[in-house]
Amino acid sequence: MNHVNLNAYDEAIKRFILSLLPDSSGSVLEIDGQPVARVTPVMTAEVTDDWDAAKDARRCELIDREITGTLTTEEAAELRVLQSAMLRHRRRVAPLPLDEARRLHQELLTKAASGPTG
Repeated sequence: MNHVNLNAYDEAIKRFILSLLPDSSGSVLEIDGQPVARVTPVMTAEVTDDWDAAKDARRCELIDREITGTLTTEEAAELRVLQSAMLRHRRRVAPLPLDEARRLHQELLTKAASGPTG
């Protein structure tokens, strides 16, 4: 996703962009009747780190809706927040064993550099 810093733009452009945000479902920008961009507000409410079965069930429900193509814009924003919270929780309670993977990777690189084995 491309991040655009609006501070570098004229005040009229900032006001225009901000005028699109009050609708929580977002806005579609069109040229000659053809959609060219969608602007959706960023969901700022964060889920706390107290991850539980209810939040996971809601996340799974939203994933199912995304797969079936019935996810609304608000639900997509909620899913992003829930997904981020789940990943934070997983990193806290079950971090990936990256140190061992890095050690194995280095061992394989060393073996590959020493040439073919016979």
